[in-house]
Amino acid sequence: MIPIINTLKEENHKTNITWIINKTEYELVKNIENINFIVIDKQNLFKSLKQLYKLRRSVTFDIFLHMQVSLRSNILSMIIKANRKIGYNKSLSKNLHSLLNYEEIECERDVHVLDNFFCFLKKISINKRKLDWSVNIIKNNLQKKLLDSKYTVINPFTSSRRFNYREWDLENYKIISEFLYNKYQTRTVVVGGSSEYEMKKSKTFCGVHYIENFVGKTNLEELYNILKNCHTYIGPDSGTLHIASMLNKPVIGLYATSNPKRTGPYQNMEYTINKYTDALKTFENKSEDDVKWGFRVRNKKAMSLIKIDDVKTMIDKVMT
Repeated sequence: MIPIINTLKEENHKTNITWIINKTEYELVKNIENINFIVIDKQNLFKSLKQLYKLRRSVTFDIFLHMQVSLRSNILSMIIKANRKIGYNKSLSKNLHSLLNYEEIECERDVHVLDNFFCFLKKISINKRKLDWSVNIIKNNLQKKLLDSKYTVINPFTSSRRFNYREWDLENYKIISEFLYNKYQTRTVVVGGSSEYEMKKSKTFCGVHYIENFVGKTNLEELYNILKNCHTYIGPDSGTLHIASMLNKPVIGLYATSNPKRTGPYQNMEYTINKYTDALKTFENKSEDDVKWGFRVRNKKAMSLIKIDDVKTMIDKVMT
C-alpha cells in the first residue's frame, strides 16, 4: 500500500489523505508525513466503531478507495461517508464486497496484488506509478550488535488464518542456518510475532551460537531496521517478506500453497522458489489454467515440495 500513498502524495501535495489502518501495521507507517491515520484495533472493535461513527458525523470524503475485501473491512466501510466509493470488480470481490461500493475498478485479470491497487488510482485518473516504499523509520539501537557481521533474516511464521499451510518445517531452517554459517560465515536472525504459537515454536532455535532468536522481541520499526541491515531474507509469504523486498534485499521466497505471481515480492522474484504449479498438480490434480486466480492449495504437505537443496541453490546464487 505504501507506493499507493506516496503516488497520491506526489500527484497533488494538497490532497488530504486519511488512511484507515490496522493497529499492528500502523507501527510501520506512522511516521509518514501529512497522513491522517484512523487506527483500527481488532481486539477492541467497539472502540474502532465509535471512531468511525465520529468520523462519519464530521466528514464526507470526496473519494473512498475501498482496497480490502475482508468481512470486517466490508462492514466498517459501510460507516464511511463519501461522494464516490470505489472498490473491486466482481471477479476480485469476496465477502459481499461488490455490493457495498458505487464504482468498480477496471483491471486486467491475473495480476499482482500491487498492480490491482494501482487500478484504484487509474479509476481516479492517476496513471503514474511511484514505486517508493519510504516510511521515514527512525533508527533504533536493537540491531547494533548485529552490525558486526553479515546475517540473513528468516521469518518461518505466517498469519494464523484457518487452513493456512504456508509454513516450511522449522528443522529445515536450522539446516539452512548451519549451511549459511559453515559455507558463507553468515549468521541467521530469526524474527516473528509474539503469539504463544510462535514463541513456543521458536525455542527450537535457542542455544545455537550462530542463530539469534528475536521472535516476539521486536515491534515493526525494530524489525524494519533489522531487515535494513541484513544481507538476505528467507521465508514464506508474510508481511516480513514484503518489508524485506521493499528494502530491496535479495528475497528467497518459499511458495507452494499460493501463487507468487500474485503475492510474491514485487519486481524482486529472481530468487523465489515457486512450487505452486507442482502443488496444484500433486494435491489438486489441476493446472494453473484450471483454477481461479488467487486459488490456494489447502494441504499440509504442500510446502514439503520445497527441498533443502532448492534453498541452498538459491543461497549460492545470492552469495556469488
